[in-house]
Amino acid sequence: MIWGIILAAGEGKRMEGVKLTLPLGDKPLLEWVLQAVKRSTIDKFIVVVRPGDDKVIKLSKKWGAETVLNPNFQSGMSSSIRKALEYLSSQSVNGFIILLGDQPLITSNIINQIIRNFSPGKKEIVVPFYKGQQGNPVLFDIYWREELLKLSGDVGGRGLVKAHLEDIKRVEMLDRAVIEDIDSEEDYLRIQSYFNHHKEI
Repeated sequence: MIWGIILAAGEGKRMEGVKLTLPLGDKPLLEWVLQAVKRSTIDKFIVVVRPGDDKVIKLSKKWGAETVLNPNFQSGMSSSIRKALEYLSSQSVNGFIILLGDQPLITSNIINQIIRNFSPGKKEIVVPFYKGQQGNPVLFDIYWREELLKLSGDVGGRGLVKAHLEDIKRVEMLDRAVIEDIDSEEDYLRIQSYFNHHKEI
């Protein structure tokens, strides 16, 4: 059983907190991530959101995701990961793949390629790379749950990955989507242009 965790509770300070609902093609930005996950071989998925972020909650439910509220979102990405993993503690899970809500170029094919490289029960961390650069999403064996629960601050699983290089399974990608996310207006405009020419579902 592979669960998807979409992190969508960030403040988006540099983009006035609205980036996940910005238009991209014919959908809000976040909806491309939701669609890719829904069409992938992920079994179930959750979206971690800020309380009161009704637009993101509505979008998530539209695509069949379960939503997990993170009232401590201001303390950074690690708090969202902890909330998600606390939720998963009562579920049947072999592994979980952590996705960023601001990576709209990610496709179901990319997700499926990561999952195909995962062998449950072997402590693996499956990490996509593009031309030597580490990307996202990252798939963790359930073994790593307890260690991820100890994260603090505005960090994802990158620190854990760096600390356990011997457990990484590298997946070389031909698509630079795994290293593309949107943190600024410049990123948004660049990805909007790239999206219009390359996006395939």
